[in-house]
Amino acid sequence: MPILTVFFPFFLSITIILFVKKQWELEKQLRLILRIIFAGMVIMSFFLGSMFFSVLRGHLFVSTFWPQMTPFDLSFRVDGLSIIMAILIFLLWSAVFIYSIKYIKNNVIRYYSLLLLVLGSVQDTIFAGDLVNFYIFLEITTIVTYFLITHNKDEVALKAGYKYLIMLLGGAFLILLSILFAYSYMGNYRMSSIIACGYMIVPILFLAGCFIKAGAIPLHVWLPDAHPAAPSPISAFLSGIMIKIGAYGIIRVISPNISIEFPIANIGNMLSLIIIVVGIISMFIGVFLALIQKDVKRLLAYHSISQMGYILLGIGLGTKLGLAGGLYHIINHAIFKGLLFLGMGAVIFRAGSKKLGDLGGLWKKMPVTTIVCIVAALSISGIPPFNGFASKTILGKAVGEFSIIFKYMLTMVSAFTFASFFKLIKFSFFGKTKESLNSVQEAPLLMLIPMIVLSAFCIILGLQANTVMNQLIPLAMNEPGHYQMFSKMVFWTEGLLYDTLLTILLGFTVYFMAVKMGLIDKSDKKMAQSSPLLKRVSCLSIDSLYCYSAILTRNSCQKLNKIYSRDFNMHLSWIALTVIILFFILIIILKSPLN
Repeated sequence: MPILTVFFPFFLSITIILFVKKQWELEKQLRLILRIIFAGMVIMSFFLGSMFFSVLRGHLFVSTFWPQMTPFDLSFRVDGLSIIMAILIFLLWSAVFIYSIKYIKNNVIRYYSLLLLVLGSVQDTIFAGDLVNFYIFLEITTIVTYFLITHNKDEVALKAGYKYLIMLLGGAFLILLSILFAYSYMGNYRMSSIIACGYMIVPILFLAGCFIKAGAIPLHVWLPDAHPAAPSPISAFLSGIMIKIGAYGIIRVISPNISIEFPIANIGNMLSLIIIVVGIISMFIGVFLALIQKDVKRLLAYHSISQMGYILLGIGLGTKLGLAGGLYHIINHAIFKGLLFLGMGAVIFRAGSKKLGDLGGLWKKMPVTTIVCIVAALSISGIPPFNGFASKTILGKAVGEFSIIFKYMLTMVSAFTFASFFKLIKFSFFGKTKESLNSVQEAPLLMLIPMIVLSAFCIILGLQANTVMNQLIPLAMNEPGHYQMFSKMVFWTEGLLYDTLLTILLGFTVYFMAVKMGLIDKSDKKMAQSSPLLKRVSCLSIDSLYCYSAILTRNSCQKLNKIYSRDFNMHLSWIALTVIILFFILIIILKSPLN
């Protein structure tokens, strides 16, 4: 069953390429593509549903394809964590596919074949049974996603795609290095080898690669460019699913061996501290930068960074409650952030602009879109009874057990999140309607349907928080025999109501203070004309640091090119010298294990 599931999207993609002709009219192409994909969705639903109910009954699927080609055989493992992630991926992918029917108007053969390829490669990454398969499908996912980001083929998309490709391939290279080091010491490609080898450098390299994939600060610079450049349905999938692969890698490989204790005594303690610090920095800097954005999709992109900080913080605690909160927030973030990108994508689709200064007063023109965006905004802000409230409550309890300061940090980040989305909803849907928007109509039905379904999930996952925590999360933690392990969790208490009111009050305070200080401005001023404080806050993105590094590298290469003699013997000498230096550096690093 896992083999059929992981290869089926690839088969559908090839079918579209072979049988849908480029010379056909767009409507004819789209008709056949939709038939192929809808039929495939029914079959995929059956495969995933069958595996889910089997896992519920305690079965574990392990399948190997081409075992004679070890270690390059295709090994897949389906357990509680991977099947829930796979269902989540398929749910959001289905919403993106249906939404795309009206959104994508050109190159449909290329677009839908790539969309199927990205579904297959992401699911294969999740189902990977060892480190080799995890890496191979991670690379495939990166490359396929690049072509989706650059679908529009304009200058902005190509530049963003190039930055994405460089950063993500760099992250994959770090993961590959960690895998090779682990194999050199353990002699196998098991997931546990990364920690079991006993050398600090190995899990740190793996972590760094996962941080890049997750868009965590300071390795996030690809994300705020890739999200706005990609078509809105692809932005929804990028934020809802793709950045979660980094978190999944950490949960699968690193999480079983970490715990936070002081003083730092072992590898697990150090890794836990690194994850927590990166999570906190991502939470705060991400939400600060989101607050000052004037581009709708850049605002949502920076919130993806901030929300990933929540997830990393929960994972980094190394406790069952922290991991449960992190897993719950992975599910919730996929739903409400996917909804936000689709909802604001509908606004961009109708209004023709993603600048907040060009929007306003759209609630009369797009009432359904307004409602679903408000639901998503309240969800991400952690307001009851929506799903974000439930997972943030779990994370609040988990960090509160470790330090009350962390709990106050979560409250402050939630307040900034509320302020940011109050700004987004106010500037987009309320206020005076611009003359250029008088002819705007509600989004097409096929774009509204997936948004309504996702908004329903935001409500259901919030109202049924106890069911999720007692049934779904233990399964995802691969502890199906402990379905009542979180039965003492209470979500609807007077104390949590006061916390919510405090978040809202602080959120409004942050908003009005930010307006007063010039951090929130609807006008389309350039950065040079903005307030000095705004310029300083924008520096937190550290994008310029990467740009200066790239310029320095380019200049250095140009100088080396001038002094390079192009003599073959000299070329070999430089290669040999570089290899020797790298060899000695690796020896020094690997002879310093942290036991």
